[in-house]
Amino acid sequence: MTPVRPSRRRTAFQLAALLLCLLPCTTTAAAPEGTSCRPRDGDTARPSVGLALGGGGARGIAHISVLRKLEELGIPVDCIAGTSMGALVGGMYAVGMPVAELEQVVLETDWKQMFDDSIERRDRSFRRKQDDRDGVATIGVGIHEGRLRISPGVLQGERIVSMFEQKTMGVSGIDDFDQLPIPFRAIATDLNSGRPVELASGNLGTAMRASMSLPGIFQPVEIDGLVLIDGGVAEQVPIDTVRRMGADIVIAVDVGTPMASLDADASVLQVISQLTGMLTVGNTRASTARITERDVLIVPELGSDVTTGDFAKAAEALRIGTIAADAAAPRLAALPRFRSAPPVPVLDPHPVVEFVRLENDSRYADEVLTDLIEVPLGQPVDAVALEQATLRAYSLGTFASVTYKVVREDGRTGVVLQAKEKSQGPNYLQAGFRMETDFSGTYETSLRLALLRSPVTPNGAEARVLLGLGSEPELQGEYYHPFDPQARYYFLGRLGIRNSSMPAFDPDGNRIATYDAFVRGGRFGLGRTFGLVGAVEAGLERTSGSAKIEVGDPTLPDVDVGSGAWYAKATLDRVDSLYFPRDGYMGRLGYRATTGWLGGDADFEEIGLDLLGARSFGRHALQLGAGYYSTVSGTLPLSERYRMGGRGRLVGFHYNELTGQNYAVVMVGYSFQLAAFMRRSMVVGATLEYGNAWEDRSDMRWSDGIVNGSAYLGFDSWIGPMLFGYGMREGGNGVLFLEIGKPF
Repeated sequence: MTPVRPSRRRTAFQLAALLLCLLPCTTTAAAPEGTSCRPRDGDTARPSVGLALGGGGARGIAHISVLRKLEELGIPVDCIAGTSMGALVGGMYAVGMPVAELEQVVLETDWKQMFDDSIERRDRSFRRKQDDRDGVATIGVGIHEGRLRISPGVLQGERIVSMFEQKTMGVSGIDDFDQLPIPFRAIATDLNSGRPVELASGNLGTAMRASMSLPGIFQPVEIDGLVLIDGGVAEQVPIDTVRRMGADIVIAVDVGTPMASLDADASVLQVISQLTGMLTVGNTRASTARITERDVLIVPELGSDVTTGDFAKAAEALRIGTIAADAAAPRLAALPRFRSAPPVPVLDPHPVVEFVRLENDSRYADEVLTDLIEVPLGQPVDAVALEQATLRAYSLGTFASVTYKVVREDGRTGVVLQAKEKSQGPNYLQAGFRMETDFSGTYETSLRLALLRSPVTPNGAEARVLLGLGSEPELQGEYYHPFDPQARYYFLGRLGIRNSSMPAFDPDGNRIATYDAFVRGGRFGLGRTFGLVGAVEAGLERTSGSAKIEVGDPTLPDVDVGSGAWYAKATLDRVDSLYFPRDGYMGRLGYRATTGWLGGDADFEEIGLDLLGARSFGRHALQLGAGYYSTVSGTLPLSERYRMGGRGRLVGFHYNELTGQNYAVVMVGYSFQLAAFMRRSMVVGATLEYGNAWEDRSDMRWSDGIVNGSAYLGFDSWIGPMLFGYGMREGGNGVLFLEIGKPF
């Protein structure tokens, strides 16, 4: 018999879970033993045949080749049990999906996207789009009931659940898995006992997802009071389950990962991985030890050619699976055959929605969710639209899951929407890092830490306190308050203090000093959003403070900074990235003017316009941009003068080398995507920019512009978008620069 090759789990968390399996294990089942696996063709004279499909991630794609061989030989499959990837393949086959369609699913599915719960930036709410500009991201840690809590998994599996629901929609009215075209069990593991759990009823998509809950990667799934993780932890190849279902003959397929060969210099992580492999070997050996002479065990020789995460190698997994199935053909030929075709199931792949029910386990009002997820009555279920809608709701950032399932209740078909809040909320820790340097004396860094409370009100209000450490320390408080469930009208208020360094220049543009400024202030505005596209906002702002000489002539006087002004702005934001834009557009138009009754010594009026558009052509992309800011009258406070330098702001200058009360820039850019992983891109690119900054608006001339150009390498890393490049300008020296977390 071919040696068993069980799969290994790779986290310390899983090691703890696997240790629980050393306890005596029992298996729960919803149906009496021996009653599920009966000959589907009605031929009671032949023995029943059950199929046990093991876990193994992408290696489990080889199961499909085994199914094809069984069909070619006419060998019956009267019941199926699957673990992890085996549950995915087995569940889809059990509902009647043809092998050819199964192959199409694994070959055409974008698996990188499938394991990514995020949605494209342009499809996020306008509020969430502003997170990029604030430079912070939620890091999976929160404070719940006074205790620090960590997210139970990196992914919830929103897209995977949606795919399962879509592919099993034809049996949405079936609650008992024995009533499926082929009786089925999905195997999961009880996190609190380490024992295997046979999922035999309920929502089939949820059962399949629970079986694939890889600890530390996917969040566990709670079903009937049990917290469930990946079934491979307790029963890697569910031979015993198939036997309990009543199968007289078992065909088992083991696609587990071989254990590594380590030496005495193995790292701690390698040792932990090997230990988890040993424990998984134990439960697989225990199962395969009960294989009889009548049974067939198939072990595809996947080796290192297809690893657990190699979903891009689906075709290779199918090829290796075919080789293993062909090798097993002589043993399979000894099994019973179908004498007559089993009955064809009557399925409804496009059920009509007769009712909608929301199960809202969150602090949000029901109306917030129902507005984001619209399910029209009297029409067939639109799985694609439902997936996008649930992802939009999930992207609010405080949900552990937002899913749907199609059910049959009292003879009526309906959609049940389920929303569950994150266990580590409602107080979430956020962090961000920003740095820019030109390797010539300018080196600015900012580590930003924030505590976000969301939601504060049922309509989704948010409060945040942010601390910035580094070159320009700051402390800021913010409150965002939507007035309706659709977040069309909102109030936004900010209060804060900031310490920063600001250059001072003489009328000829020569830098004469650097001031150390301490500024405090606040802004309060009312706004109106327009769907996901943009918003308009108007409000009041007040700043005050002073700036003292830090570098330069000590006899220069201190400068009062601050102003009282009203503002109005309009924003369009449909660009896919603020850092490496490839598609979409963005525009901002703003106006500010001081008013005496708000206080402050400054007196000015300014207008500003930013435009950015991008278009991709395969891996190539073009960007067009423009910026125009002008002080129409008066004089800007020192702390609010425009500082130029860096990509998109005259890249041939050092940071803050060019300053003024007015500037204009136009830009043409090109980028080439070298690679993409989990929606994180590595690109090379170039920009050509033309513009300048002026002290007086009357001096602004198109002919005064300066040509700038750059070439850069960028990567959207996990610590923030990174960009390393070289800029040049006419009549000046080159500038080497590095930016992390700085928007275009």
